[in-house]
Amino acid sequence: MAKAAPGYDSIGSALVRTGKKEWINAGDGNQFLVLRISKETGAWSALVKAPAGQVNAPHTHIGPADFYVLSGGFDYRGGSARAGDWVYEAAGTVHEATTHPMDTVYLANVYGPVAFHDGKGGFAGILDWRAVQAMVDKAKQKKKVAAPVTAAKGGKKKAA
Repeated sequence: MAKAAPGYDSIGSALVRTGKKEWINAGDGNQFLVLRISKETGAWSALVKAPAGQVNAPHTHIGPADFYVLSGGFDYRGGSARAGDWVYEAAGTVHEATTHPMDTVYLANVYGPVAFHDGKGGFAGILDWRAVQAMVDKAKQKKKVAAPVTAAKGGKKKAA
């Protein structure tokens, strides 16, 4: 494997081996494979996997976001995005539910919070970098708790 050049400072740069990461259940039917979270700017990037029939609730993009559809597609206020399509949502964009008529995977680059509507003129929840980080932390904790115990040399047990 190539080493970084002398004096290289990544300043948060990353190479993510997506095949070695696990998908996280987002709690709403979607799964996330989180690529990056910036506490500095509030931006986050993730691969999102939505099963056929998945409906994402009406929401407002408080910050801008862009999406690249890798497979499948979704229908939203701007039309129907399918594999190979790129979608940009400006800050302040408000739209009704987003539906996934087929199994879908897309790259989401989100540059600010997303506020989900409660149907009464307010918000039911906010998806921001803190919420995404909490999902990642919860998944890591579950993985630690679920780690099987194996016998080590000398008969002592250790976590796998």
